[in-house]
Amino acid sequence: FADAGGKAVKVACVVSAAVAAARLASWLAARVQYVGKDEQLLLKLLTEKVVVNGPAVRFPSVFTTLSYKKRKAVVLSETQYCVTRDSGTGAVSVIAGPALHFLGPYEEVDEGGVCEAEVLTAETGVHVQDAKTGEVRLVTGPATFVPGPTEAVVRHVTAVALKADEYLRVQDKATGRVWLERGECIFFPQPTHELAKSTPERAFRLLASQSVRLIDSLSGAVRVERGEQLVFPAVTESPLDNGVINAIDLRAGEYVVLRDTATGQRTVERGPKQVWLSGTDRVVGDGKERAVCVDAENAALVQDRRTGELSLVTEPGLVWPTEHTGIVEVRQLIRLTDNEAIVLKDESGVYHFRYGDPKRASSPSDAQRSFFLPPHWEVVELRWSRGRRRERKDLIITTFDMRPQFMSFEFNCRTSDNVELVLEGTFFWEVVDLPEMLRFTGDAPGDVCAHARSCFIQLVSKVTLAQFMDTFNTIARDVHTNDDGFYQQRGIKIHSLEVTRYQCADESTAKILQKTVEETTNRLCRLTCQESENEVALARLKGELEEVKASAEVLEVRQKHAVESAKSEGLAEAERVVAFLSAVSEGFVGADGEQMWRTLRKNESLAAVANGSAHVVFAPQDAKLSFTELGANS
Repeated sequence: FADAGGKAVKVACVVSAAVAAARLASWLAARVQYVGKDEQLLLKLLTEKVVVNGPAVRFPSVFTTLSYKKRKAVVLSETQYCVTRDSGTGAVSVIAGPALHFLGPYEEVDEGGVCEAEVLTAETGVHVQDAKTGEVRLVTGPATFVPGPTEAVVRHVTAVALKADEYLRVQDKATGRVWLERGECIFFPQPTHELAKSTPERAFRLLASQSVRLIDSLSGAVRVERGEQLVFPAVTESPLDNGVINAIDLRAGEYVVLRDTATGQRTVERGPKQVWLSGTDRVVGDGKERAVCVDAENAALVQDRRTGELSLVTEPGLVWPTEHTGIVEVRQLIRLTDNEAIVLKDESGVYHFRYGDPKRASSPSDAQRSFFLPPHWEVVELRWSRGRRRERKDLIITTFDMRPQFMSFEFNCRTSDNVELVLEGTFFWEVVDLPEMLRFTGDAPGDVCAHARSCFIQLVSKVTLAQFMDTFNTIARDVHTNDDGFYQQRGIKIHSLEVTRYQCADESTAKILQKTVEETTNRLCRLTCQESENEVALARLKGELEEVKASAEVLEVRQKHAVESAKSEGLAEAERVVAFLSAVSEGFVGADGEQMWRTLRKNESLAAVANGSAHVVFAPQDAKLSFTELGANS
């Protein structure tokens, strides 16, 4: 039993040793580091750090290596860079691509990692500031820019391409120097440069009839350049007229007034000619103007600037301003027709009246139908009310129509039974005395309507609605006839006043009134219909009576005609009998003429019956027929 136990112990020891050996071999194999060509092994030893760059195979020492790790090398393309920092020395380095960079044992990539370099074209650049010295420099393309360890890009700039007729106004903030950068060129602003405008300015390209005036902001001197040329201003110069100006081309009958700002003297240039402005010349007014052509229709009002005196030029011809005189305005000839009138006010405030109809004029001067407005005189304007209720006072009247005319109105009034009505109607009125109207009122239509409204309110308030409906035309007539003095005082005559429509202001009352009107209308319609039916019935009776009278007259005429016909036939028959009996008695002695006549008449009757469709039966005794046998020879 002891021998067996010893063997078991030996076996267990062997197995344990084998397991331990296997684990040691596995641990040793795992400690072997295979470093690729883009890798490095960082070893932290007892006193320092070392790196082993690949490709390599390394077994870190068990006794001298505290820790180890593999890390990738930094791969940089042509447009990439990275910033590394050595924790041992504090040195900062910039590694530019293309490169496969192995970091040192104490070196680490900055927080930004791998960065893209600035790729600059021919038109782009960057301002780079050195954090160590504070200096800012300009880097222009085409290039790939990689900043230094202490440098940073503070601004991207774009070059300004200047053409042959363009320029930039540039100021150096470090020195204060200002200059013009002219084209053609590519201009990169330096860090201390400041541009007056972000876009290029154009030089002044002048044609043969153009000029430019440039004023110096330091000295105030004005430089004038005339075409044809390309003009660049100086650094301190700016255009006086917002750019290029054209020479003033004056034709015949045109002029321009110029004022010299240095002396204050005015000059008048007349056409035809071309006028160039000097450095101190300014155009007065709206530029070139035409001389005033005075004729039968137009006159010129001229003012002397030295005395202020106004004069009216009516002599035909061209009127030009001079150094001391100016044309204030052109006045048109005022013409008045027979029905028109106008009011003028002179410099003393006295009114003068002009009429187109000489019969209305009180003096020969008032009968001028066509005239020019004298100097210091003005046409009087009146502001009249308009609208059906005359609620707007904005109708400007300068020429008065003296003919009778219509004017509509709309009033509100209330009857004695408290029914509010809206009245609509028309005035037919006329201004008969213009001076009296102007003396008492400046708003004739407004006064007429206001006074009529007051009269309507007074008269309508005394009647009920029913009475108003029956007498509204009488009320309208009383409104303008009972108080005619009001209108006469204002030189106004009211020919007629008519109410064309009225309605209740209250909707419920209006409905009742509408029903009353409808009922009245229906009653009138029924009366009219009944009268029409009565007239038709009476006409029918009259027709029947006329028909009976006509029938009686026809019967009477027929009766008379029958009697006359019978008499005629009887006389004719008697004549025939007499003639027949006379002929028989003369030609046939002893013959019975009466019997022969009757026989002949029977024959005529038989012939008539034979020709018709009737059948006549005769008895033998009536026919008196006899039958005789005739012989063969007969």
